[in-house]
Amino acid sequence: MFLGATVEIPWRSRIRSGTEPTPERHGSRPRNLDTISTKSPSTAPSLVGLADCVPAVSLPFQDLPPIDVRRAYLAWCAPSPWLLALVLASTSAWMLASANPAPPLLAGAGAAALVWFRSEGPAHSARTGTLASLALIGLAAWCASSAEVSLMPAGIAAALVAGLLALRLRAVVRMARRLQDRVDAAGMESRWSKLPGAVSILLAQHLRGTGTLAPALQHTLVLATLAWAAHEEAQTMERAR
Repeated sequence: MFLGATVEIPWRSRIRSGTEPTPERHGSRPRNLDTISTKSPSTAPSLVGLADCVPAVSLPFQDLPPIDVRRAYLAWCAPSPWLLALVLASTSAWMLASANPAPPLLAGAGAAALVWFRSEGPAHSARTGTLASLALIGLAAWCASSAEVSLMPAGIAAALVAGLLALRLRAVVRMARRLQDRVDAAGMESRWSKLPGAVSILLAQHLRGTGTLAPALQHTLVLATLAWAAHEEAQTMERAR
């Protein structure tokens, strides 16, 4: 179920800020926190028939190690470094070929902002930011094609994009803090009961044996905890609406 293969944890709604759940996917990366996948080949053999052999975690519940879901959520929401590297390379090549460095810089900033707005996480300001970023790229290219065109419209668009980026960053940080607070507020028994069965069994075995967790199992614990915390946060927001 877990660690040896891809695990999918379906959610009914997305962690968003004031928007309806959107189960659609765009691009190669998922637009929702619908699935959380991990692969840990080192522990795959121990999963064979494990759920059938050990039906439940023995009581009393042991203390789980500290779980930093805040950092995991921020990393999940971060833009793709490969796309950012592509934007940087394209911007650098354009600047070398252009006599005026302002249009390439503005277009590169718009492209980088577009990557950020299309990354995972809350949809706060995503649509408006995407349109503003595309407008900034278009205005910068237009200014570069004609020496008589003023850069003022592109500068205004850049200021708008910067403001929307700040709003999105604030939404991501606030959501990461809320998820961490939800995890910290849950009792140890509640944390155990919300984990997938196979993960709970593996954790119990490792904690009884050595008291420490392998990096792959620790990573799986963080992702599984992030999944249920975000699912409960989404359900709470849906009930509030």
